[in-house]
Amino acid sequence: MPSLQQSQGEFVQAIKDPSTFILEDEEYARRMKIYQSLFFSNINGFVSSALPVLKSIIIAQFGENQWEQVIRQFFIEHQCRSPYFNDISKEFVEYLATSPAFGFELPAFSCELAHYEWLELDVATRSSSENNAFYKPGQDIEEVKVSPFATLASYSYAVHLIGPDHLPESPMDVPQYYVVYRDEEYQVQFVHLTAMTAMLVHTIEVAEEGISLAVLANQLIEQAPSIPQATLKAGMEQTVVDLLQKGILMPV
Repeated sequence: MPSLQQSQGEFVQAIKDPSTFILEDEEYARRMKIYQSLFFSNINGFVSSALPVLKSIIIAQFGENQWEQVIRQFFIEHQCRSPYFNDISKEFVEYLATSPAFGFELPAFSCELAHYEWLELDVATRSSSENNAFYKPGQDIEEVKVSPFATLASYSYAVHLIGPDHLPESPMDVPQYYVVYRDEEYQVQFVHLTAMTAMLVHTIEVAEEGISLAVLANQLIEQAPSIPQATLKAGMEQTVVDLLQKGILMPV
C-alpha cells in the first residue's frame, strides 16, 4: 500500500501532467479531470494576463496549442514558490530564462519581452511602506530619490516596439534603457531612455536613501568626464525636473 506522501505526490503529478494519470474508475477520473482543468486554467490565465504580447506572438506564429504546450511544460517542470498571480508570472519569466526545450524555437527576444511585460504588472501592483510624496510644481528640490514605484531596466531589444507585426530578427546595436513606473494617478507608464539619462537614474537608484543634486552632479562629472561640466549640469537639472514631473523621481 503506498504511503500518504507517495499518494499525494502521484496526485499532484497527475494534476500537473495528465499523461501520468492512471485510470482507477470513472468517478475518480471525472473528479481528476476537474482538478486538472481548474489548475491548468488558473496557471494559463495568470501567465496570459501578465504576458499578452508574448502570448499573441506565439499564437500567431505557432498556434494556440503551442502556447498551451509552453504553459503545460512550465506547469510540469517548474516548482512554483508562491501562489500569488504576479509571482507565478514572474516565475514563468525566470523559467523562460533557463532556455527550456519546447520542441519549437521561441523568438530570441522572448525572455526580454516577457520580463518587460511582467515588470509592468509588478509596478502596477507594487506597494511601499515608505513615506512617499510626488513632486509639486514649483517645489524647491535639493535631494531626490527614485520612486519605489519605478524600475530601471536594460534590454538588447527595443521591447516596447515588439508585437505580432514587428518581430526583430536581431538585437539592437546598443543597449536599450527603460524606466517602467506608476505615476501619481496610478497609471503604469514607461520611458525609453538615452544612455546618459539611464546613467543618471542608476546613480540616484544606487543611493537608496536619496542623493543631493550637488553630489549627483559631481558623480555624473566623474562618470562622464568628456562632457563639459556646465553642459552636463544644465542637462542634469532639466532631466531631473522632467523625471520629477513624471513621477519617476521623488523629492526627499
